[in-house]
Amino acid sequence: MLSLSARCFPSKFVSMKLTIQLLLTLVISLALTTVVIAEDDAISIEELEKLPPFPPKFDTLSYLERVNWLNERINEDISDAEEYRLQRELAYQYYFNGESKLTNAICGAHSPQSFDLYYRHLCVSADDLNYEQRAEAYLTLHESAMEQGAVQFAVEILSELGWLQSSKGNIRQAFQTFERALELGEDQRVTWPVLNMVMQNTATLYVMYGDAEYRQKGLKLHKEVLERTKELRDDNQLSPEQAQYAIDLTHFNLGVANTLHERDYETALDWFGKVNLQQAEQAKSTLVFSALAAVELGKLELAENYLDQSSQLADPNPVVERYLACYQQLVSLQLNNQDDIPACLNLHPDTQLEVKLDVYKRMSELEQADLRAKGQEYFYELYKSTLQNQLKQSSSAMASSAELNRLQLESKLQKELLEKEELLKDAERERRETQSNLMYAIIAIFILVVVFGLLQIRQKLRQAKRFKALSQRDSLTGLHNRLYFEGRIQRELDAVNLANREEDNKRLAVYLFDIDYFKKLNDSYGHDIGDEVLKEFARRVTHALREQDMLVRWGGEEFLVVAKVDDEDDFHNIAQRIHKAVTQKLFILPNGLELPVTCTVGGVICPYLTDIDQVPHWRTLVQLADTAMYYGKSQGRNRWVCINEIPTKEVEEKVLNEGFKSLDKHQGVKLKTSNDQ
Repeated sequence: MLSLSARCFPSKFVSMKLTIQLLLTLVISLALTTVVIAEDDAISIEELEKLPPFPPKFDTLSYLERVNWLNERINEDISDAEEYRLQRELAYQYYFNGESKLTNAICGAHSPQSFDLYYRHLCVSADDLNYEQRAEAYLTLHESAMEQGAVQFAVEILSELGWLQSSKGNIRQAFQTFERALELGEDQRVTWPVLNMVMQNTATLYVMYGDAEYRQKGLKLHKEVLERTKELRDDNQLSPEQAQYAIDLTHFNLGVANTLHERDYETALDWFGKVNLQQAEQAKSTLVFSALAAVELGKLELAENYLDQSSQLADPNPVVERYLACYQQLVSLQLNNQDDIPACLNLHPDTQLEVKLDVYKRMSELEQADLRAKGQEYFYELYKSTLQNQLKQSSSAMASSAELNRLQLESKLQKELLEKEELLKDAERERRETQSNLMYAIIAIFILVVVFGLLQIRQKLRQAKRFKALSQRDSLTGLHNRLYFEGRIQRELDAVNLANREEDNKRLAVYLFDIDYFKKLNDSYGHDIGDEVLKEFARRVTHALREQDMLVRWGGEEFLVVAKVDDEDDFHNIAQRIHKAVTQKLFILPNGLELPVTCTVGGVICPYLTDIDQVPHWRTLVQLADTAMYYGKSQGRNRWVCINEIPTKEVEEKVLNEGFKSLDKHQGVKLKTSNDQ
């Protein structure tokens, strides 16, 4: 294939072509950027690499704590790059804890950048795609990885694609995909664990779909992988953890191969016995297939022991869990512990073809006539839906040595054909580009006008973003304002709801407080002094609070705090810190004036109703905090009052409408004040 420098163009057309291509690239880039900026500026890989790492404590947090920590950071004033990184990490946390829908929602709202291959892969994994869509998405990821020089990632994607193809019965495509992965695996940038994974999957396909010769070749390849892994471990080229994972997986694969395909159950038990059940991901599968091998050998007591151990474990994959239940029932049937196998009659639709074939074959060999008939019926249905098409495509010899050799030759011929097609496409592309140069020259001026317009739009969007940030700040104290609070409080309440559903018992506290006799202070000393008092008041309260607490200026001399608390003691301590920060020292103002300033704090903890766990509307919380504050003022000011508990909705309604004075000994409302300390 000719390089660009070897092609011949008239010099004036080359110059014009390059100029117009640059203009077009600029317009497209600006157009795309303008769309993205409507939510966030485009993120570069350099910006992400400059960000500091997450604090070490992040790795020690539980799932819910990580989600809360990430959401708190997202709510802060952060750069676009930092928000992108936090949203991406949140998507990973949701996905690896079984919340695929939440992951998908983040992927839709915060699309992966083109260079971010692993985030793109996560979003593909979380999306609800059919076989054709997922295969197409994998191919697109593979092409992007090759364009970026990420060969190892490209190999990993091919391995996933090959396994997907084989699970759907597309054996021809699967072998070709793994063949390509092995070719790329020769690149020095591909690490041994990744190459090992490809070799393991290739060997497994040989065993699953090959003839006797290729089954032996697959077993041999598994053993070679095992020895190579041990050598690399002994030479310190693989960490002990990586090596143990690969060794356990190989032992397991050899055990399965001898159980399901060779039916050499004695050898299978030897391989299963080498799997480290304390660490291996396949612990339950190992025990179930060990029980199957033992019962086939007539070792009934051993089979019973393996079966009991397996019943104590669960596999996180619902497809695997369902077919393992089937094998457990087959073992129990032979042990005369039960007379039915309902799990085998209801395998998951995504169960691997290899497993379906083995299960239905074993059912067809059972002594029970009704179960044997069911096995034959299911085997015939599988033949019609999957095997028949596969046999027509591959003439029943796909994995034989002759067919595999033919596939290798066919693959080479296809590559040559693709190269020739690419040459023809290049020639056609050059012809069209030459014809298009004249048209490009005519529209160049129009493009420049569009560029200017897009630049203007981009500038206005950036200004709008800055104005939005300014509109959420109080100009006097620098604190966030009520608009900022209203935009974020619902997310905090949702987090409390989620934590309560998970029995995490996280609670939310809302405090409303103001400066005592502030109007008198303003009248006596003037508004300038009043402003200085407000600024010093805001500074002191800010230093008294934690980084994650939300402090806003509610209006005039009123301020509001939202804080996550663990219990009532935590709730009271924050009220005490606010009060103490204001009252413990005189306010020293810029003109040298020293003033004693006090405040009254009202607070409510959520949830506070004893008869329901439902989180109320934020306006109700603010109104209750306001009621508590005015109760404190009626008791002499310079104090804090916290509502710990309200017994019923009826009492809550009475408190909201009439305050505390109308209640008979507060009618079960539990209050705590600074005077109780």
